[in-house]
Amino acid sequence: MVRVHPDAGLQQFGCRYMAVTPDGQLHTFDDEGSAGPGERILGLVDGRRTVGQIVEVLLSEYEVDRSDCVRDTKAFVEALIARRVLSFA
Repeated sequence: MVRVHPDAGLQQFGCRYMAVTPDGQLHTFDDEGSAGPGERILGLVDGRRTVGQIVEVLLSEYEVDRSDCVRDTKAFVEALIARRVLSFA
């Protein structure tokens, strides 16, 4: 299960997200000026869903190939874990 890192702050402003990590870095998740899949993933991170469950929701909302969705979602989550925005519960 994926959750917000316990030492990070994640705030939603409308459909946009900003995060502050333990090292004081500010992260935004802009996608051409509108909310994109990355921000949707952040919206689904609740500490109860697995990456696989998040993928299933994305597949129901976006027209995307399953293997691409799995690959891209895992890569996004792993990148945010490396930055200490997210962690595994």
